[in-house]
Amino acid sequence: MATVGKPITCKAAVTWEVGGGFKIETVEVAVPKKGEVRIRMTSTGVCHSDLHVMEGIDKDWPFPCVLGHEGAGIVESVGEGVTSVAPGDIVVPVFEGHCGECDFCKDPRTCMCQKQTRNHLQMDGTSRITCKGKPIAQMSTISTFSQYTVTNEINVAKVNPKANPNTLCLAGCCIPTGYGAVMNAGRVHPGATCAVWGLGGVGMCVLMGCRDAGASKIIGIDTNPNKFPLAKQFGATEFLNPKDVSSVPEKLAEMTNGGVDYCFVSVGITPVMEQAFMSSHPQWGKTVIIGLADIGETMKAGIWELIYGRQLVGTFYGSYKARLGIPDLVDKVVSGQIQLEKLISHRLPLDKIEEGFKMLTTGESLRAIIDYDL
Repeated sequence: MATVGKPITCKAAVTWEVGGGFKIETVEVAVPKKGEVRIRMTSTGVCHSDLHVMEGIDKDWPFPCVLGHEGAGIVESVGEGVTSVAPGDIVVPVFEGHCGECDFCKDPRTCMCQKQTRNHLQMDGTSRITCKGKPIAQMSTISTFSQYTVTNEINVAKVNPKANPNTLCLAGCCIPTGYGAVMNAGRVHPGATCAVWGLGGVGMCVLMGCRDAGASKIIGIDTNPNKFPLAKQFGATEFLNPKDVSSVPEKLAEMTNGGVDYCFVSVGITPVMEQAFMSSHPQWGKTVIIGLADIGETMKAGIWELIYGRQLVGTFYGSYKARLGIPDLVDKVVSGQIQLEKLISHRLPLDKIEEGFKMLTTGESLRAIIDYDL
């Protein structure tokens, strides 16, 4: 390709400061160094996590930066020593790497990697994206809000070539986070009762996970009943609008013979997390926290409730070692088992990214994505 071995000039959505929004700028994306991969992005998701960062959820976050942690693309070129992917491969960048060599990667109890950088720069402490002569921090080293990006090989998952890269971005976060919460963190058993708080994109993926795990009753919970018909297509069997009842835990106890076996919370609202915990069965109920709250925020879980049998766990990336797990999820997308296309409510060009985030905050969109080929 004509671009191999040369810097690439392209467009990216740059966030210059906390609360500064997303400004479309011309950036330069460097040649990949040893162990790195340069990707032509084909799609990226509009996700609450990016909004939280832009609004200042992490006081130590480096600005300016190119956000975006959920994407798909095609390998443009690779640096020295890269063996797992080659130019032309369809890939999903992952925001938590997997080197396969560190203690964390070898341990099945965590999906994190000790080689993953936490400073939003590459392993050598520098960025591969510059704008107006300034280095731009790269979210989790991947920065999917850029037409081209460079990241480390450990942050790239090669996937089924039959997948559509222009919609595949949701396989980078939304799908593994929701589906994995059921399969890995919850470990839902056949015949179980499940309740899912928040029927956005991640919540819909939780529903699909509960369905595929063989749950007998799957209760979708949301204050917007307009989401219920679509949620039924993803596996929900019953619905509850919290506004319609005086006590959600009491109502769910009525619906599930004493309490829900598995509760999943895909919204970052602490009182809702506490509500879910108290809705789980008193002797064996398990609550899985998925949604993000402010760093340092806490929720209440009664000691006696825990002693008697309720369980409370969190999940990061659906507890997948993402570089290993996402290819299998993409196979499910290709086969139609995971209904990715139904999750997408809006497809926008990069210069409409602000519009996509507005729809996210107002609830107008289920899941908006940026299609770089529009």
